[in-house]
Amino acid sequence: MDLTSRKSNILDSLFSEYLRAIDAHCLHLPDADSSIDLHHLTYSSIRKTSFLPSDIVQEARKDAWKNRKGIEQSGYNGNFEFKKCSIRLNKRWFKYVKSERGNPCFKITYSPRKSFVIPVETDRQFERFQTFLGDGWTFDNISLLSDSRISVVLEKNFEKSETEKRFVIGVDIGSSTLAAATVFDIQTSKVVRQLYFGRDVAKRQRRFIKRRAYLKSLADKGSHRARKSLQRLKVMQRNFVKTRSGQIAKEIVNLAKSYDAYISVEKLKNIRGKKGKFNRKVNQKISKIPYGSVVWL
Repeated sequence: MDLTSRKSNILDSLFSEYLRAIDAHCLHLPDADSSIDLHHLTYSSIRKTSFLPSDIVQEARKDAWKNRKGIEQSGYNGNFEFKKCSIRLNKRWFKYVKSERGNPCFKITYSPRKSFVIPVETDRQFERFQTFLGDGWTFDNISLLSDSRISVVLEKNFEKSETEKRFVIGVDIGSSTLAAATVFDIQTSKVVRQLYFGRDVAKRQRRFIKRRAYLKSLADKGSHRARKSLQRLKVMQRNFVKTRSGQIAKEIVNLAKSYDAYISVEKLKNIRGKKGKFNRKVNQKISKIPYGSVVWL
């Protein structure tokens, strides 16, 4: 949610100090042969002049070391400055709590014995977040973003089945591409194959929508013939989407059989949700996704 001026100033000063810590590490990059060397060269001086806790100073060092190649390629001259960043916090420096009124918020400790609270807006993202927590997901790390948003890293331990498979197929559902399938090798942690099913569905849907809009305009003017054609077109559109959904599902199942793989489908529960959360164009795209269609394989 929108922060008060006091909290905004605290957050701005936190990011300014974190960027200053990164810049201080960058000054010593040419003298360091490893991340540990960079730590010995910078840690003591930064801790003496900065209000940041030790863990956050270490995160600044990791950011500088991770980007060292890009800094060197850009012609490092000792004046390199980071403009944007995110601040990672472990569970020592944040708490997910509720206010006295029961509103969810994150309590951030930005310096020893100094903290402030960021209230969380209970929108659709928060509802999804709560759903994950209810399903047993947990989090020990978050990232503060410069626009006062918070990125949460969710984790969950799954029990291994007795017959562990090597491959898993992840299916991402979308409006332009109905199903994007990725074959992932668990043993090598590499993507083996990527396939995109149902791109023709979006094109055909646009044609149906355009034709229906034209027939509706004629029907509104009193055309009985246009009204009958509109009813037939609705049935044609519904049958087409149902048929193609079944064909695509069958192709994914056959792909899983060929690799002896699990199938993991993106969870889109409450994707349509409450009206008014998105603009009209986005809502139209979401409404065209045949989510929850019953398909016999």
